[in-house]
Amino acid sequence: MVLPLEFKSIREIKEQGKSLDIIKPQTIQKYFCNETEREWNPKQQGILDQLDLFEPSVQLDKIPYNFGYEFISQDGDKHRCTISDWEIQQLYRNFRDRSNETSLESKEKEALEKVRQKLEDEFLTKKDLYFIMGNLKTHKNSFMIIEIFYPPLIKI
Repeated sequence: MVLPLEFKSIREIKEQGKSLDIIKPQTIQKYFCNETEREWNPKQQGILDQLDLFEPSVQLDKIPYNFGYEFISQDGDKHRCTISDWEIQQLYRNFRDRSNETSLESKEKEALEKVRQKLEDEFLTKKDLYFIMGNLKTHKNSFMIIEIFYPPLIKI
């Protein structure tokens, strides 16, 4: 016997004192992308420098953009959440690194457009989106999309 999944809202996750759960947005209003810092801050760089003790050849690339969605959850609340999913950041890296453009600026512009096409055009029209939401211990009331689950949209 298969039990139906109950997809909560961010409000319900907070009320239950959870830090992780899956939700299905009622409506996705739009995808967004914001430019961020290009370099790691000193605290982040200090943590990365510790990795050199174990693997000297690892250089973690800072993605200078945040990606996210504005959406309405099942309870009618409006949210604007960034996506911290490694897969989306790697998607951007792959598009940028495979670009035939000559300047970094042009490569980034092309990559951003291809990520937009994937997250906005393809995901919003051809996929049934679910968000795995999570927070940080130090910011228990601020949730982010830590992973996107996107099976094909089945139209009945």
